[in-house]
Amino acid sequence: MENQQIKVISQWFELCHDAGVPLVSATEMAQKVVDAYSENHRHYHTLDHVNHCLTVLDTIPNSIEERQDIQFAIWFHDLIYDPESGLNEHDSALLAFGWLTKQKVANPSNVRDLIRITGDYLHPPEGNLSLQIMHDVDLSILASPDETYHQYALGIRAEYSHLNDLEFYSARQKFLHSLLERTPLFLLEALEHQWEGQARTNMKEEIGRMKKYKNLSASTKK
Repeated sequence: MENQQIKVISQWFELCHDAGVPLVSATEMAQKVVDAYSENHRHYHTLDHVNHCLTVLDTIPNSIEERQDIQFAIWFHDLIYDPESGLNEHDSALLAFGWLTKQKVANPSNVRDLIRITGDYLHPPEGNLSLQIMHDVDLSILASPDETYHQYALGIRAEYSHLNDLEFYSARQKFLHSLLERTPLFLLEALEHQWEGQARTNMKEEIGRMKKYKNLSASTKK
């Protein structure tokens, strides 16, 4: 295990210790977590993404109830990830629910629901603070600095390498346009004020890059 992975996975053991998960069970799942997030087809949905989400969560006040549930949800939400499947979040949620129920820790049902909402950002959750936090934390990459966002976009494209350019860029543009139509994009007022502008700028610039690439590809084929 590389040093960066050790640094990230240490947060898993800290969470499990605080929750009362036996060390043997925590260690067994830690290996599964590392193996899953290190799969060759992953370029964005890696341990770096998990670490990013945990870091963002740490910036939100400690008074948040159900923080431990959100932390477990972050670790499990992309544990199962197949870009050609539409059931990743559903399957990851069931895996988390089963494991947490067996360990008798956290609130397995709540963690399951937190993971499930990450599968549909075009219909954001209403009313439930924990669900809104999970939503904003997972989408926080959209408000990253230019270069970080660009690497994220490249990572997503690489994960969908089974699609040709026309298929991918058409679907990606449709998704980004749908996000841009949402007001606000982030559900927590403090994060909306902090991130909304940068996120919208990033997405619009990505759309612009895709349009230029599509035009270049079309002219090359003539």
